[in-house]
Amino acid sequence: MAETSGIEWTDATVNFWWGCTKVGPGCDWCYAETWAARFGEAPWGPGVDRRKIKGAVKLLYKLHNDYAWWAADAQIGQLHPNSVRRVFIQSMSDLFDKEVPLEWLAEAWKHITACDRLAIQIVTKRVTIVEKRLEAIGNAIWPQHAGLIISVVNQDEADRDIPRLIALKQKLSIPWIGLSMEPLLGPVKLETEWLAALDWVIVGGESGANARPMNPRWARNLRDQCEFANVAFLFKQWGEWTRAHPKPAGTPGRYAVMPNFEDSWAVSEEVDQYPRQFHAFGSTVMERLGKKKTGRLLDGVEHNGMPGAFR
Repeated sequence: MAETSGIEWTDATVNFWWGCTKVGPGCDWCYAETWAARFGEAPWGPGVDRRKIKGAVKLLYKLHNDYAWWAADAQIGQLHPNSVRRVFIQSMSDLFDKEVPLEWLAEAWKHITACDRLAIQIVTKRVTIVEKRLEAIGNAIWPQHAGLIISVVNQDEADRDIPRLIALKQKLSIPWIGLSMEPLLGPVKLETEWLAALDWVIVGGESGANARPMNPRWARNLRDQCEFANVAFLFKQWGEWTRAHPKPAGTPGRYAVMPNFEDSWAVSEEVDQYPRQFHAFGSTVMERLGKKKTGRLLDGVEHNGMPGAFR
């Protein structure tokens, strides 16, 4: 939780509580659970109490009232934004986690609604219970300065949850919706009617000790689908893995790391000798180098698309 953030698509993060329950393959190596464990926290799993964060409300209002982001207009006695400050709510949990007491959600929702100078970003893996949880606290009115992003890591999740997200957007008048496709674990085809309703697609590979590699083709296909449909596309990171290329014959070592461009070449048998360093997707071989070295360029380009609500 911080006034600034290293996450490429937000400016700050606010967590009203820590803890969650894993609900899909994208949760297998949850970064939030790993972070919590470093601090001796273990609020994960069904039936386990979440930990409430005392300073969350204070931080949210500090961000909301930060006059460095606002300018006074003396002639009309009003404030207008220098830029829209994006705030990611619950980066270490899920706002609609059903294990969380309803009074916690009610309190959080009240403050989220009140802070209308911020561009609130809510990410959930529980799109099916969003409306039910809001109805349970007696406030199913969606604030018009907040958007909803759902996690989608493969085609099965896309087919199941994107239509639900679009229906929710229409029913609750959510101003913008998006997909967090990180970690991307397989190819995903976005239907034409989905793209017509989506405002944002974020794609990224997995990081961490047990990170799974992402095939470059999966990311490229999503980029191209979004470009064709004029949907904002942000490529967040490659994660731990990047494209590997063979070195010229006669040079020491078998592989050399090159920019992330697609080339066709045969996989050497030596790939199998290094299962911790290399992973083959057919003729595409990925090498594990670590998040800092892999970067976030897709075909040499940094993609930072944002929905119109942030401009």
